[in-house]
Amino acid sequence: MKSFFSPFQYLSLAVIAAVPAIQMNAEEDAFEYEVGKFDFITGEDANIGGFIFPEIFLNLTGGLFKPGTTAADLATSEHDPQNEAGVQSIEVHLDIDIDDVVTGAVYGSGFQGEDEWEANLEEAYLHYHFNDNVAIGGGQFLNAFGFQSEKHLHTWDFINQNLVNSRMLNEGELITQGGEAVFTLPGLNSVATIGGGGVRTHGDDHGHGEEELGHEDEHGHEEEIRSGHDEREEEEPGHEEHGEEHQLEADDANFSAWVLSADWKTELPFDESATFSASLATGENGFGRMTWAYGVGLQKFWGAHDHGDGPEFCTGATMLRTEFIGRHIGVSDEDGERFSADDYGFSTSLAYGLTDSTTIAIRHDWVSDLAEFEVEKRHRISPALTTFIDKNQRIQARIQYDYNHSESYGDEHTAWLQFQMQWGGQGGRHHH
Repeated sequence: MKSFFSPFQYLSLAVIAAVPAIQMNAEEDAFEYEVGKFDFITGEDANIGGFIFPEIFLNLTGGLFKPGTTAADLATSEHDPQNEAGVQSIEVHLDIDIDDVVTGAVYGSGFQGEDEWEANLEEAYLHYHFNDNVAIGGGQFLNAFGFQSEKHLHTWDFINQNLVNSRMLNEGELITQGGEAVFTLPGLNSVATIGGGGVRTHGDDHGHGEEELGHEDEHGHEEEIRSGHDEREEEEPGHEEHGEEHQLEADDANFSAWVLSADWKTELPFDESATFSASLATGENGFGRMTWAYGVGLQKFWGAHDHGDGPEFCTGATMLRTEFIGRHIGVSDEDGERFSADDYGFSTSLAYGLTDSTTIAIRHDWVSDLAEFEVEKRHRISPALTTFIDKNQRIQARIQYDYNHSESYGDEHTAWLQFQMQWGGQGGRHHH
């Protein structure tokens, strides 16, 4: 398995290893932990030193596709399935909690690519909580932007990433090497997060989103597919005629050097079961200019129960979640011409709890075209059924159907089956 740890990431791990020891020595009297009963089979109550809590998730995924289509053709992020059947991901999560004063996480993932195994460190950060309302921290982390961007694969509600997140937010994840501040406003039932720093792009690891894969359409034409964005473009031979414009790279519209972001989530004053989200991010893109991303979202529960950790899904509960994200891109071509481009999209999902362990859901994704980059508009409809198949709720099965449509390749129909196994942490819907 390949490893892509940068010097900064090794430094982050060193900080994470050192700070708890310093904290425990400085406040030895204040830190107390009682070792509970440890179940080696399920990993429940697993801990290292009483302040590091490990979890491991294994996702096995297979699909049925239209002839001539592969899983990689449909993938819009590195975490989407890459093969007809195989390991979608192995996730290792170390949660850190010292008396609720110093918290953090180390998160690494590996997946089975088309040709080889690949792995990377996605998060390694610490937060120091001054009180219940203010925390600051740093390291490498997923920048807060709406409801989906901070979720790791094992907490996704569907097998693949939302189209709008993949397009607008660097394959759905703003991996930032820097710092952030989190402010809880109890009077408003709100959380505001401000973060910024250098951007670690997925291309830094393995070039996902930059390679082009050949795909044959229904008419026998070979199409070019940008796997990081799943946008297909026909290419005819002899494209070196005089006066032809150089095609701009869609990946260059992403944040590539640095990013600053702000995210605000608040319960609506007239409905505590509804949460509104507003987000903004700006930073340097691959053209050496600025990209601005902006988003709003709404999440609403009906019939959910709060057992102390917020609304939880159960029999008869319903959840509606919708997010809109747009982008304004500063562009500079090879001739030095400067102009701007805009695209946008949304993702809406509706979920219903058939039982305490089984949920049925449907999602609709849509993204606009981006004519300057010859990227088409696309939409996808995805019904899914998710259930836990063991009494400890640590083995999850999910079946999902995807209907994709764009002008160049028409209709695509895909059926997915996924099994997720968890070790450590709490089983069921309580993990994270």
